[in-house]
Amino acid sequence: MNQLQKPTTLILVLRWVARLGSFVSLTFLLFFFFGQEMNFNQLTTSEIVGLLFFPVGITVGMLLGWRWETLGGAVTVLSLLAFYKVMYAASGRFPNGIWFALFALPGLIFLYCGLSRHQSTRIIRTV
Repeated sequence: MNQLQKPTTLILVLRWVARLGSFVSLTFLLFFFFGQEMNFNQLTTSEIVGLLFFPVGITVGMLLGWRWETLGGAVTVLSLLAFYKVMYAASGRFPNGIWFALFALPGLIFLYCGLSRHQSTRIIRTV
């Protein structure tokens, strides 16, 4: 029984790390997004598609992660991967730096928590 309690405590801590991290990430994203004047008429099609994945897809995923960890984490991670794919297809290179991945990190933690919870439920049912 003690082995089942340790992962539960770890998952609880990681869940709150993901929630607080998502709050911080979304706050910074909102400041960046609304802090700049953006002329949507000057954006290319690939930039508009990229914006649908980052920050829109990332935001949706993190908000979903508060209630449905696996779904929210998957949406966040897939949005990040799609963003990287769109940016690579448009320019022939990936965006510089780790900042995009860092903003999406809480979504990866949500995904881990959600998948771990499903795994521990299967273990408990078989015992």
